[in-house]
Amino acid sequence: MSLNLEEQLRQTAHLFRLGKEAQASVELRNCLELIQNDYSEIMQLTTFQQMLPRMLQAQEQHDWLNLADYLEYELMALINTPT
Repeated sequence: MSLNLEEQLRQTAHLFRLGKEAQASVELRNCLELIQNDYSEIMQLTTFQQMLPRMLQAQEQHDWLNLADYLEYELMALINTPT
């Protein structure tokens, strides 16, 4: 059973919050690939283009809680906004 994007984002955020960053990083990559392949309109949004570098910076800095918040709240709100 494959998860939809919202479920994947929630699951990934949860893994980051639990400190399972290796597994969460794999899931993050899957989420970004899903967005790229199935939600390309999101990638065109200025908000997403500004958010992505901040998300990747949080990952680089091992700021898992901030990254989880980006996934669960900001990115989730973005994908639920009608385009």
